[in-house]
Amino acid sequence: MSRSLTEWLDWQEQLHLSSIDLGLERVSKVASNMKLTTLSVPVITVAGTNGKGSTVAILDSIYRAANYKTGCYTSPHLVRYNERICLGGTQAVDEDICEAFEAIDRARGDISLTYFEFGTLAAAYLFQKHDVDVAIFEVGLGGRLDAVNLWDADIALITNIDIDHIDWLGDDREQIGVEKAGIMRKGKTVVCGDINPTASMRSEAKRIGAELLQQGLDFSWSTGPNENQWIYTYKDNEPVSYSKPSLRGKFQLHNAAAAITLVDNFQHKLPISRVDINQGLTQAAVLGRLQKLADSPEVLVDVAHNPQSAAALAEYLSNNPIDGRTVALFSALIDKDLEGIVRPVSDYFAEWHIVQLDGSRAYQNDQLLSELKSLGLQTTLKSHTNFKTALKSLLNQLKSKDRVVAFGSFLVVSGVMQGFNSGINE
Repeated sequence: MSRSLTEWLDWQEQLHLSSIDLGLERVSKVASNMKLTTLSVPVITVAGTNGKGSTVAILDSIYRAANYKTGCYTSPHLVRYNERICLGGTQAVDEDICEAFEAIDRARGDISLTYFEFGTLAAAYLFQKHDVDVAIFEVGLGGRLDAVNLWDADIALITNIDIDHIDWLGDDREQIGVEKAGIMRKGKTVVCGDINPTASMRSEAKRIGAELLQQGLDFSWSTGPNENQWIYTYKDNEPVSYSKPSLRGKFQLHNAAAAITLVDNFQHKLPISRVDINQGLTQAAVLGRLQKLADSPEVLVDVAHNPQSAAALAEYLSNNPIDGRTVALFSALIDKDLEGIVRPVSDYFAEWHIVQLDGSRAYQNDQLLSELKSLGLQTTLKSHTNFKTALKSLLNQLKSKDRVVAFGSFLVVSGVMQGFNSGINE
C-alpha cells in the first residue's frame, strides 16, 4: 500500500536517530545507487547565514524571465512541504514527491537517511525527471557537509557569514566561513555578498583554486535616482540602473547585487539579458520574508531568527514607520542568540506577545518571559498558548493603523501563516 505525502514525512522524522546529522557519506551512497551523483544540467549552490531563500527566489525569477525551466530546492517550508521543491516556479505535486521518496527508499537499503537528506535526493530526482534547465540548491546548514554539496556547483553564491547554528558550526565567524566555503569548486566562480567577508573565505578560495568575487570589492550597489530604481556596478564597467526588487527591505539590494553578479558571470552557460534581470527582480517572491499578510491592522511576518536578520528587520521598521502602535508576536528556540535577536528591535515594539512553540528546542513561555525581562524590556509582555488565540486576541484589540510583526523563528512565521490560511482573520 502506497504512503501519502504526510505518511512519508511522519515516517522520515522517526527513521534517523538525529534530525541533523551532517556528512555526505550516506547520501552519496544512495545517490550512487540512484545514478544521481551527477546532474545533466548546470548546478547553482547558494549558502549563507541569511538571505539564502531570497537570493534563490531572485535567481529563480531572473532565469524564468529568460524562459529557462528552473528547479529550486529550499528549506525549511512554512506551510506545505511542497514549497521545498519547485519546478519552473510551481511547487512539486504530492504524487511526484511520493514517487521520489519511494525510489529513494528502494535505493537506500539499510542506509539511514535524515528528513533533509530524503528531501535533497527527492529534489535531484525530480529535477532530472522534469528536465529542468538549471538546478538551484539552497544549503540547509553550513555548506561543506550539507547534503546539497554532493553535487559540484558550476557556480556558487555565499550571501553572508554570521554566527548561527552554534551547536553544529561553532561560534567563530572565521571557522563558519570555512564551512560555507566548502561549496566552492576548483576553477569555478563563487560570489560572496558579505560586505565584511572573513579572511577564511579569501584563503579558502585561494587554496581551492576558485575565483572569488566579493561585494564591495568586485561589485557594489547604490541608491538610484528615484525610489523605484537602484544602481549596480561591476568592477570598472559602467553602472547599470535596475528596478528595485519586489521583495521588501533595503537589505534585498545586497541579495540582488550578488544574484546579478552570479548570472552575469554565468552567461556562457545560461545567457540572459538586462531585460530578463529587470523583469526577474520585479517578479521575485518568497514566503515569510517581510511578507504582509493583512492591512488594517497590518500583519507582517519575517523569519528573522538571528542577530543579523533582526538588524535587517529593525532597519525596515525604522525606514517604514506607521501611524499606530507596533507589537511583536514572538518566540524563539533555546539554541539561538536571544539577546542578539531582541536588542536590535526592542525599541520598535509597544508590546511583546509570546507564543508557545512545539518541540524540545522551544522555550517554555514562562522561561522566555523571564529571559526577556532580564534583557530589560520595559514594555508589556503577554503570553499565549497557541497562534490561534494569539492572533484572535491581537486582531480584536488592535486598531486599523496598528501593526503586528511576527518573527523570531521559522516556526512563528509558519504558525501565523497557517492561522491566516485557515481563516483566522475572517
